[in-house]
Amino acid sequence: MSKYLSILLFFCFLSFGQQKSKERSQLLIPPKQIVQIDYPFFKGFTTKVWNKSKFEMGVSVHNRKTDSLVKGFGIPKGGTNILTIGAGNYLQFENRFLATLKVEFSLQKGSSGKKKTTQTLTPQRAFYLENNTAQSLPLLIPGVMSPKLNPFSRSGVDLPNGQKVYLKLNGKRVLILTVTDSIKQGVRIDLAELINKALNNEN
Repeated sequence: MSKYLSILLFFCFLSFGQQKSKERSQLLIPPKQIVQIDYPFFKGFTTKVWNKSKFEMGVSVHNRKTDSLVKGFGIPKGGTNILTIGAGNYLQFENRFLATLKVEFSLQKGSSGKKKTTQTLTPQRAFYLENNTAQSLPLLIPGVMSPKLNPFSRSGVDLPNGQKVYLKLNGKRVLILTVTDSIKQGVRIDLAELINKALNNEN
């Protein structure tokens, strides 16, 4: 437990040097482990993330007080993404595989909270897709990612209303979910139930 806390504190103090130099920090995530990155003295921050691994890496943002999911997605192997983490939240990397993942990230800027811009945003739903079966489930989320959920695992997603989620089955894709306001934030959705409904509707 103390080793885990020391990692968090290291990144907290490292943040000040990164803000000036914008150098990349490297992080190795052991198999089936998660690592949390937090800058508690910042009122939010923006970071650029590089997935240097051969597998997709889970990335999510959580509320610091409740640990509830704010948003989540996957970065494919070799992929890059820029994330803005709001005040009161922390960043989390998740390794769902049996191999060690390598990630690099740099602090782009801290948010002072003095200036706020109002933007029109597409309504988003942050929730979990759960695979409670004993087999892998290949999914397709067009324009976002193509995750393959391992048996008895879950993946956090943050998707706009209208986004469709498909199951890849025998070379075809089967629509199993369309994101709407009816999906509650942070809810866990059983993929097996979605698949059964979709397949029964097709027959």
